[in-house]
Amino acid sequence: MASGSDFAAWAIPDLTIPLPCADGTTREFVVHPPSVEDSRKLLASAVRGEVELGILKGVKIPDEVQEVLDSIKDEHPSLGSAYQEMVDAGVNPITIDRMAYYCVFYWTRSKEYADTIAVLLWAREQADAEEATGTAPKD
Repeated sequence: MASGSDFAAWAIPDLTIPLPCADGTTREFVVHPPSVEDSRKLLASAVRGEVELGILKGVKIPDEVQEVLDSIKDEHPSLGSAYQEMVDAGVNPITIDRMAYYCVFYWTRSKEYADTIAVLLWAREQADAEEATGTAPKD
């Protein structure tokens, strides 16, 4: 006879992100899965991100998606309460922005997709910085 459903297997685990803090330590920040309402905002943010990154070429953000984006005020739906914890710990604001971007794609697409976007964006940024400072390897 079949046992009851294993609801724990259905649960989406938290995302734990280790980041350097202002005091020189590395701290693990726990980002909880988004609520249903926040998921709407993250999906809209993912569409905007893909349009801005050129992944969705020739696509205009639909009015319905823009309305959801306009509803996002001073909140951080991709990071939730971890956002304020990162700020309080003195995590670099650029790092916080990157983690928010990563989490948008992590929660809406997949870990693999978010990892790929991160590598593409930040590897290109690092290469551009190295080229600008003359530290890039020469051919």
